[in-house]
Amino acid sequence: MTQNDLTGLIVLYVYAFGLLILATVVQKWRGYPAEFTRKIVHVGAGMAVFPIYWLFDNWYIGIIPTATFIVFNYISYRFHLIKAMDLSGDTPGTVYFAFSITVLLAFFWPRGQIYIAIAGVMAMTWGDAFAAILGRAFGKHAYFVGKHRRTFEGSAAMFGFSFVAILLVLSFFNTGLDWYRIIASSLILSLAAAFLEAISLVGLDNITVPFGTSLLLWALVSWQVNITMLLLGLALSIAIGYVAYSRRSLSFSGVLGAIITGTTIFGFGGWVMGLTLIAFFIYGSILSKYKEREKTNVAQDKFDKGSRRDFGQALANGGVGAVFAVLYFLNPSMTWLFAAFVGTMATVNADTWATEIGVLSKRPPRLVTTGKVVTPGTSGGITLLGTSATLIGGLLIGITVYLLRIIFGLFEGNTSNWQSFWIILAALAGGFAGSLFDSLLGATVQAMYHNPETGKETEKKIARNGVKNVFERGWRYMDNDMVNFFSSAIGAGVATLAVLAFI
Repeated sequence: MTQNDLTGLIVLYVYAFGLLILATVVQKWRGYPAEFTRKIVHVGAGMAVFPIYWLFDNWYIGIIPTATFIVFNYISYRFHLIKAMDLSGDTPGTVYFAFSITVLLAFFWPRGQIYIAIAGVMAMTWGDAFAAILGRAFGKHAYFVGKHRRTFEGSAAMFGFSFVAILLVLSFFNTGLDWYRIIASSLILSLAAAFLEAISLVGLDNITVPFGTSLLLWALVSWQVNITMLLLGLALSIAIGYVAYSRRSLSFSGVLGAIITGTTIFGFGGWVMGLTLIAFFIYGSILSKYKEREKTNVAQDKFDKGSRRDFGQALANGGVGAVFAVLYFLNPSMTWLFAAFVGTMATVNADTWATEIGVLSKRPPRLVTTGKVVTPGTSGGITLLGTSATLIGGLLIGITVYLLRIIFGLFEGNTSNWQSFWIILAALAGGFAGSLFDSLLGATVQAMYHNPETGKETEKKIARNGVKNVFERGWRYMDNDMVNFFSSAIGAGVATLAVLAFI
């Protein structure tokens, strides 16, 4: 331990306890509510990362004060020691925040990238503080995450103050980034911070925001991501999401899910993968409107989700593809990762076609496991029409990817992509296998309920009239989104095996 380390410990402990004393005095002197004084502590604690960086010579000494306050804050939370930090029905957010600061500093400081940790902490420090203050003062346009109320004004404040805080951090430290990447990165990171803050409940934003923001910045810096493609993916996803929302193809949460998957796949997967995802949403949105009234009459109250795709559906349909897009970006020589992406997209498209077209079959479906005749819309039921639609849906994705590779290959001077017929094989095999696995899960382990009023089996937990349906069979956590997720993973695996055998 050096003299600077010892001085730093004294200064930090005096600063921290002085901050608590200040908040307590302000509360008693002016009668401010704990919500206000807690924000004083929150901002002051976050800003402590700067003196930590300047005062200490050794990182492992520098994190001692923050680690100490993980324990102190928990004791205070548990026994209500500091009234200026105590809220009615409170969550251990102060404990989480101290934990986040400690872990991020311990990870990035010894690597010479402390600015990454500081950027994540500043997004939470200033963004969250003003999201709460301005959201309560001016928040008139509400939305809900579960049963928790959020406001667009609060989320806008989270975005704006996070953007300024991150921008200042990246501008102040020697990051090696040019101004374009600094501004673009700050924009992307602040959007991510606002999203994470909005969906994180019971104080978990104190973990998700600093960790999520820092790790995303680390990826942007370390992997040399094409920031222009990320911004383009973001812009296109927002535009398409807005159109789909206007046409009632996506719910508001579905727009958010589409933006996440679209931005990720565009940013890491490039034009071919990005446009493939967009093609899938276009195909699905158009098909969901085809004979919509007739399909509703045939399978009314059967399906868990309606024609408007929500957040869960967007991630279930595009999430696995986004993972493979990132993996292929990191390992561009591994063709099988591209095939896996094709397989997962073919699966979700094939399943969409099977559902949207199969329900119109004039012949009743049969359960995939036993061959027993079941009513239209029953999970696990298949028809010849639906199975044929499955093959068409997978083939359509295969042709889409194949043509996109040829087109963009020509722009890059590559004229050999026309030989990539394995793409169509991967899409057919993966799409068919994944969709069939979807039906198998639907017939065996998918959570199913029955409506006590109508006596009909359904995927829905709650009927349209608000009546709670009774659990009947399957695994409770295996809802429609989980089924789609696992099915797309199987489709990816089968497509990979098919391609490895072919090439």
